[in-house]
Amino acid sequence: MSNARRFAPWGALLAFAVLAALPAAPFMSRYYLLLAFDALIFGAIAMSLDLVMGYTGLVSFGHAAFYGLGAYSAAVLLERGVLSLWACLGFALLVVGAYAFVVAYFATSRRGIYFALLTLIFAEVVYTFFRYTQTFGGSDGIQGLPEAMLMPGVAIDTPIKKYYLVLAYLAFGYVVCRVIVASHFGRVLVAIRENEDRARFLGYNVQRYKMGVCMISALLTGLGGALYAMRSAYATPDLMVWTESGEFIISVMIGGLGTLAGPIVGGAFFTILRDKISSYVDWYFIVIGVVLIVIVLFMPRGLVGLRSVLRLGR
Repeated sequence: MSNARRFAPWGALLAFAVLAALPAAPFMSRYYLLLAFDALIFGAIAMSLDLVMGYTGLVSFGHAAFYGLGAYSAAVLLERGVLSLWACLGFALLVVGAYAFVVAYFATSRRGIYFALLTLIFAEVVYTFFRYTQTFGGSDGIQGLPEAMLMPGVAIDTPIKKYYLVLAYLAFGYVVCRVIVASHFGRVLVAIRENEDRARFLGYNVQRYKMGVCMISALLTGLGGALYAMRSAYATPDLMVWTESGEFIISVMIGGLGTLAGPIVGGAFFTILRDKISSYVDWYFIVIGVVLIVIVLFMPRGLVGLRSVLRLGR
């Protein structure tokens, strides 16, 4: 275990170095740069969800609402001529944080399936509000957004700039999650996952810890939503559909629960698989379902556990 911890940072640095050099590859066209953007942002959001699922043992079906609210927050400012990247991200954190506090307060007072249902109910309320409110474009959402500005005179207006922006977001999210997991706070989260009653008996305010991790996960997801609005130039209610939350959960399961690298790999794998399969058939979710079944049956630790499976097969 100590060796793994010692070499984990070097492995992460190597992975980010490879990702940073990826746009220089000859096959990286505009299409593949945008696909890479989607893969990285999906992986980052899956990683933030894993703080709740893998480390705390809570299943959230409401992350699509955080994602969509982040996108709408950025879209509202961009539509009104506020082009600063930092203003958009700050506003997204404010809006998503306020909503996440309400959701976390009520949802963490319940356990198991009731927590999952409460997150789903809140998300459906938000989705319905944006779906039928013409102030925010109704079902069409907010379209045709201008490019955000990193600083005056520096627009984020090319696929390669957007790729490095999402890579910076992924690196930031990874560092935040790594610090949390390695801290006393992270160890308490694992204790809650293993035995919530025992953690409460030891004197920990379990609801406060669960609220804290839900808030952190929601804020990271909201940042991802804001960046996606800048990449796609729109924000629509479809970003908040409950199936979007299901895709985040699938990504975590594919990559491996209770790891940080796993959900990143799972999110990227899911995004690329969905893109490639959907270009050939309309029923691509059947293929994804079969892949998920195979992973659950033969790789219960996800894709990151594949090395141990291959080692046992020798």
